[in-house]
Amino acid sequence: MRIITGTKARMTILPPRDRTTRPITDRVKESLFSILGSYVADTVVADLFCGTGSLGLEALSRGARHAVMVDADRDALMRLRKNIEKLRFQDNTSVISADIFQTGIPSQFNYNSVSPQDKPELCNLVFIDPPYRLSQNTSLESQLGRLLIKISGQIADEATIIFRHERRAEPLPDYADLHQFDQRIYGRMGLTFLEKTGKIEKDEK
Repeated sequence: MRIITGTKARMTILPPRDRTTRPITDRVKESLFSILGSYVADTVVADLFCGTGSLGLEALSRGARHAVMVDADRDALMRLRKNIEKLRFQDNTSVISADIFQTGIPSQFNYNSVSPQDKPELCNLVFIDPPYRLSQNTSLESQLGRLLIKISGQIADEATIIFRHERRAEPLPDYADLHQFDQRIYGRMGLTFLEKTGKIEKDEK
């Protein structure tokens, strides 16, 4: 993955109703998308534990082709649908209520709106933002570790995965075919970047 710095105006969306869903802060989100830069354009995105859609909708606003948004919180998904309608991304999104630890990236999202070819197009950019209490343990045997291993078999080659976790967590260098190539710390949270490839690249600081 080649990382190119870029900037964009702030996007306003409907926030969560309560503190059950903890959206990423504007500062961290801007930093994240500056790191991703032009990589976002034309990607097929999976936003897991999406809440009201902050990351997936931001990716669409920066040129992603389609976003599959997945969460188990039905109230958050209701507000997500309002955000999608407000931003007119109805044709570019699939909204699914599911237990992500069980499904990973659900196979039933509408591939037809992503690719007209017979062969489905796999996601090549994945955001994972689980509840903090579940992000403290990142071992292979943890829920998050098993999820990353599952996702490694559901995404395109050279796909990029970013997951948010508690700062004190210590993500492993590898989860199956996923390899860590960067990590950023912001206050009490960390962002770890992985890529589905045998080659590990680090961006130039």
